[in-house]
Amino acid sequence: AAEIERLRGLGAERARRAAEASRLLEAVGAAAEELSVLRRRAAAALAGEVERVLGELGLGGMRIEIAVGRRPAGPDEPAVELGGDAVAFDGSGVDVVVFRIAPNPGEPARPLAKIASGGELSRISLAIEEVLADADATPTLVFDEIDAGIGGRSADPVGRTLWALGRRHQVLCVTHLPQIAAHADAHFAIHKTQRDGRTVTEVRRLDDG
Repeated sequence: AAEIERLRGLGAERARRAAEASRLLEAVGAAAEELSVLRRRAAAALAGEVERVLGELGLGGMRIEIAVGRRPAGPDEPAVELGGDAVAFDGSGVDVVVFRIAPNPGEPARPLAKIASGGELSRISLAIEEVLADADATPTLVFDEIDAGIGGRSADPVGRTLWALGRRHQVLCVTHLPQIAAHADAHFAIHKTQRDGRTVTEVRRLDDG
């Protein structure tokens, strides 16, 4: 009798759950739309600030774009309807954010991940971290090849920026330039040796002597 009663109520239960799912998707869509507006506004401001800091780090001719777009949902993906389109979403919303750079004036901006060199990527990351220093809770930041292609006057601002970040985070930086290393709180020498037929990397803390 209990099973018969449960089966009789399946239709009503399905309808209730479908209505609840529809209501929740509408709420997700409204929240995602509001978040998209705020992200686009923040993206323009962030790009401008990052360009300003890059100028101080020796990359004054570089243009930064932060594109905020959306991805159409696949047939088996969760989706919300925005502007008549079925848009994919997850816990971060409906947006796909892509950083683009134009290293030289007159060039079109291309995705950062595809065209930036190691040195450029390190300095762009450094600029972003400086702009977002108060909001970023990442405990440790690692910068490699940050001195690639720079020297002299350009190196000192990089060192000062790393030092400022070091007040809020643990900063590890691999550098060959004394202008950058001079700003560090501690120095380590890294070198490779052969031991028992194997290559071993050794790290030794340096002192004033």
